[in-house]
Formats: sequence, structure tokens, C-alpha cells
Amino acid sequence: MASELPTETSGNVVERRQPSGAGAWLRFLAALGATAGLLYPLGRSIVIGLLSGRPEQRFVALAGVGLVVVAVLCWGLAARFATRWSGRWIDLVVAGVWTALGLGLLWFAAADRFGFVVAGPLFVLSTLPVIALAWVPCDLANWKTRLRRALCALPLAALFPSLITVQGLTGGAEVQFGWRFAPRVDPGAQLQGESTASAAAIEIVPRPDEDFPQYLGPDRTGVLAARSLATDWTIQPPREVWRREIGSGWSGFSIVGDVAFTQEQRGDLECVVCYALDDGRELWRHADAVRFESDMGGVGPRATPTWHEGALYTVGGTGLLTCLDSHTGERRWQVDLLADNAGSGISHGVCGSPLVVGDRVIVSPTGMPAGGLAAYDRTTGERLWRGGRHPASYGSPALATLRGVPQVLLITADGLEGADLETGKSLWSYPWSNEVRVNCSQPLVLDEERGRVLMCTGYTTGSVLLEVQPSGQGEWQVSEVWQARGQMKTKFMTAVEFEGNVYGLDDGILACLDLSSGKQVWKGGRYRHGQLLRLGELLLILAEDPGDVVLVRANPKRHEELGRVPALATMTWNTPALSGRRLLVRNNREAVCLELPAAAK
Repeated sequence: MASELPTETSGNVVERRQPSGAGAWLRFLAALGATAGLLYPLGRSIVIGLLSGRPEQRFVALAGVGLVVVAVLCWGLAARFATRWSGRWIDLVVAGVWTALGLGLLWFAAADRFGFVVAGPLFVLSTLPVIALAWVPCDLANWKTRLRRALCALPLAALFPSLITVQGLTGGAEVQFGWRFAPRVDPGAQLQGESTASAAAIEIVPRPDEDFPQYLGPDRTGVLAARSLATDWTIQPPREVWRREIGSGWSGFSIVGDVAFTQEQRGDLECVVCYALDDGRELWRHADAVRFESDMGGVGPRATPTWHEGALYTVGGTGLLTCLDSHTGERRWQVDLLADNAGSGISHGVCGSPLVVGDRVIVSPTGMPAGGLAAYDRTTGERLWRGGRHPASYGSPALATLRGVPQVLLITADGLEGADLETGKSLWSYPWSNEVRVNCSQPLVLDEERGRVLMCTGYTTGSVLLEVQPSGQGEWQVSEVWQARGQMKTKFMTAVEFEGNVYGLDDGILACLDLSSGKQVWKGGRYRHGQLLRLGELLLILAEDPGDVVLVRANPKRHEELGRVPALATMTWNTPALSGRRLLVRNNREAVCLELPAAAK
């Protein structure tokens, strides 16, 4: 039998070191694995705490349980190895593994280099004392010394939260870190001002063939008539017409004639602003004393204005539905959607852009006890009906005629729903959601006569092709043609169809899906969580970060990027708008007008 090694004592604790065996190594590796498992709940607790001011309790509890598990697994472990220096080399291994994992986490989780180079080392330095506390029972012979050292180092835990702040998240949930002592810039604060009506009513002359009067264009599909554009941007790049500061928000532009409308947050005022398309001059501004802000999505309104026959309809982040005179900016009427429909706000606010059909404007209030649709008289603002069956998420109402029946389609928290246009009564619904019940992408109506509709969503779920048809006596039935789990995960952009294929950003990477089978044809081109429009066979993509404008051919065989130009310096989630060859793009800081090059005759 092997003899025991010399005894070490500390206080009343006596340990006898024994030759290490397989059991000791297995327990060491288990403790090391449990330590590695702490990285996510501990890191998430810190990041969400910095982002929202309060960490998620379940992850704090999970981190606490994990620390206890590590302490139990490593109890007296140093004595199981045949060396008097086992406690020290264990500490070095644990510190090295934690440092490598912590920096690795920040490498993948941070939105930019600052997160890895600066926030990463500070995160490791702040969390190492907590890990050291969990490993105190490892060396019982020296537990008092180890505990004293860990407690002395514990103030370092305040280093990361006292120096670093979380400024927001990207569409892929990457964290935007920054210095806590750096002044927080509110891009619209310096633009703050009361409403300004136009001194003389501005002239608006619609151009029906070119106008972009609402969210995602004339038909709310992101599909526009083909343009005769140059496709070699190396020789003929787009020309910058103007660039200007703009308030916060994720609204897009709507364009009618020579003017453009958008929504933005300017300090404590939520504004609807009219700009001249030619030079970016502000023509009028309507302001309401409300402000929407979410921990993850930032500040400002989300919906895009809808222009219809001289009136402009807008929905703010807090749910204010407003009708303005588009020529002057004067308010005609206003309704608080949430108050009027017993609704409540959800995480990212009210995002649905208003839909005008006939004499009604249809909207999607959030948090209603039942349903997610409401219709108002577009002239008076009187509520005409409440409808739908499922709660609204972040989609916008859309108009479709399926099997000869006009109806409103809405992406809800639970899936896709069709409602009667006249009454709001739910006609049919289909469950297709994700673990967070967040759906944003607009549905694609592929064949109205056959009732075929494609729904795409994010968060690992993917897409499903549905066939909707009446089954008699006012009832409808919905069947799946196919489902593509994990394919075309569009999150909050809307995919487009072209010649039997659908193109969209699948978790930030451009992909092509065969509509006949639901099979992915190809995937390539990392534009992150941006937006796109289709012009004939061309895809016009606004990348998320940086906000480059990219031209891609809708090629079913391969990813074919034709051109790329820088447009916005920082992240954008806003949908682009195109009138003629004038492209408007924006983010929460600036707006840019580009003129796309015409093809040579």
C-alpha cells in the first residue's frame, strides 16, 4: 500500500495528501465544468442588470446554485493530489480557464472591438474573486488564508459595473458596451422643439408609379416595380444627395411626390416630421409630449407613417394613433390606442404601422384582453370595431384577398391570423411562434386564389407555407403545405418572393428557399439583421451594422453581390424607402438620401 504524504495543518483542519487517482481527476474536471457553466448565468445577470437596472432573478438564482455546486465538487480536492502545491496549481488552472472563457464569451457576445479589448478583461477581473470564493473549500488546509484573499479581492467585483455600461443590443443580441462615464448622447435632444405647422401649405403632387406611401411600399410587400439601374457600382456608384441629423427611432420613411415623412424622438417629444426629398430640409413637425424607451430596443417610435389622400396616419411607440394634414402638419384627430382598447404596452412598444382601407384605418394595439386589431374611421377617429382573437406582437396589419374574400392579416404573438375586414371577427388562425412569442415579419401572400400564405419568424423557428380556404357556413380551414423548421428565420425583416423562390435574411445571412419544397437552395452574404426591397430581379439590402447599401441579384443558383456602398456609420433597423431612383435610409442618428445610378441607354 502506498504510504501517505506529509500532513499539513491549518487551525483545527488536518489533511493527509494521497496519491492522485482517477476519481480525483474526475471530480476536478467536474468542478471545472461546473465553473465553466457559471459563465452564462453570471454574465447574463450582469449584462441584463446593466441594461435594464435589474437582473433576471432566475439567472441570479441559477448562478447562486452553480457556485454552491462548484464548492461541493471541489471540497478538499487539493489533498487528493500528490503534491504540496496542488492548491496553487488548481488556482492557476481555474483562473486560466475562467479568463479564456470570459474573453471568449465577450469575443462572441460583444458588438464591436471595445467589448472584447476593454470590457472583456474588466469582466474577467471583476468575476474572478467570485469564482475564487467558490473554490475556497478546495484546499481545507489553507481555507482561512484562501478565504481572506478572496474577500480582500471581492471589491474588484464592482470594477466592471462601475466602469462599463450596456448601451443596447444588436438584432443578433450582441451587446453594445461603452464607458459609464462617457456622456450618453440622445441624438434627437438638440433637435427638440414644439410642433411647427407649415406657414403655407406645402404642395404635394403624388407620383403613383414611384411613390412609397407606407411601410414596405405601395402594397406592404417590400416589392417595387423594376428600375433601370446600373449594376456595376464600381464604375457608377450611388450619389449622396443629402445627409442630416435625425431623432432616435426605428421608423422608416414614406415618400409622396417631393416630400418624405418619418417619426423620431427628439428629447421628450415624439415627433412626426416632413422633409423635402430634394435637400432634406424640414418642412413641418408635429410633436407629442411622450417618450417610449425599451431596455433592449432603445428610444423612439417604431412604426412608419401611412399617407392616404392628403392625410398622414401615424402610430407612436406608446400607442398614439394620430391623423395629420400632410400639407401643414396640423392635427385632425388623435386616439390613445392602448387606453381606448384596454390594452397595455409590451417590451418593444407599439410597432404596427397603420393600414388604410376604404374609410377605415386599421391598427394593431398591444396587450388587449382579446384580439390585436382595431379599426377607426379615418375621417373622424371614431372606433368602428375591435377584432382578432390573438394578442398583437410587432407586426403590422396587411390587406389580402384569399379565395375571393378580402381580409386583414396580422402576425400575432401566437402565429398568423385572418380577420373580417368589415367587422374584425377572426376568420382563421394558425399557431406558428417561438419560445419568446415574438413575431415581427410580414406574411407573404403567394397565391390569393389558392389561399397560399408564407409565414416566417425568428428565434430558431423558421417558416411555414399555409393553404387557407373556407369550409362552409363561415368557417375556414388551414393546412400546412410544408414547414421549414430552422429555415428562413427572418426575425424582424420581411422576405420577398421572385420566380418561385423566397429571399430573406436568415438570422442575418441572405438565403434562398425553394417555394415548391421548402428546401434551402443556398445561404451566403452576411448582412446581419438588416432590411431589403426587391426591384424586379434586384435585391436592395440595407445591412444592419454598418449600414451599407448592397445590391444583390435574385439568383436562384448562388449568392451574387453586385455592388456595395457605405451609407450609415452605425447600426440601423429602419426599413429603406425608394421613390424613383431616390433611396432614403436612416437609423437612430442620421438620415441619408442616395440617388441610385441609371443604366446606360
